Amino acid sequence: MSGPAAHSVMGLVTGERALKRAARQCMGRSGAPGADGMSWRAFRQDMPARIHALSATLADGSWRPGPPRIEQFDAWGKRHTVVIPTVTDRIVHRALRNAVEAVLQRDAYPPWMYGWRPRAGRPLAVADADRHLRSGRRWVADIDVAAASTGVALDDAITSVARFVHDSSVLALLRRILTALPDPLAPGSGLSPLLTNLRMTPVDLELVSYTHPVVRMTDNYTLFCSDLPEAEGAYQHLVTLLQTHGMKVATAKSKIWRPNAEDLYAAG
Repeated sequence: MSGPAAHSVMGLVTGERALKRAARQCMGRSGAPGADGMSWRAFRQDMPARIHALSATLADGSWRPGPPRIEQFDAWGKRHTVVIPTVTDRIVHRALRNAVEAVLQRDAYPPWMYGWRPRAGRPLAVADADRHLRSGRRWVADIDVAAASTGVALDDAITSVARFVHDSSVLALLRRILTALPDPLAPGSGLSPLLTNLRMTPVDLELVSYTHPVVRMTDNYTLFCSDLPEAEGAYQHLVTLLQTHGMKVATAKSKIWRPNAEDLYAAG
């Protein structure tokens, strides 16, 4: 997690090749049209020209995000709000995320962090946890972060990226995108996973040299300990770290226990 911060990555956002890659990534996921009503089917009908025009407006600084569509739904016993950007905005979000994540993979993310990053999903998190459990660290301080994607100010979200990316053009584009959203980390934004990861990065940095092994899967931390007293100490240590950095524990989903590896990081 060391190395020089990137200073020029804007070309990885504005180039037509980067935008085509981002568009294909976005098209791989189903999604409703945004506020402008454009579907992916309609975008594909003249995709080369649309990508060319988008690249030009990003390069000369004239690109502006469209208004997001806001949707609400009920799930898991509570009301959720998501934003649905226009298809063009989704491409820009994804291209920016691709460019920034290349830096974060090198400089920000610890090797034990999984989810919301490329090629690091639940199977690898489970395998890492299984290795710690087999080493005799059977007691786990298992903590979920409460509302990890809410309560972050615009400037704080931008600063979390600026710690690792010093390209002023990229940061200006990021500000333009986030200013158009109802919340900087709003679920549905293509940048929400990256920014949520970065919100927890200060805690990650303090855990890199911690006594007990750590695995983080999205917003779920697990600390592996040899006995119950160690696990209780680890649990309280992480609670304190989260509070220090403005986060809280989701107490209903957090516990100290002796799981099997496959019991960990399961949704719900």
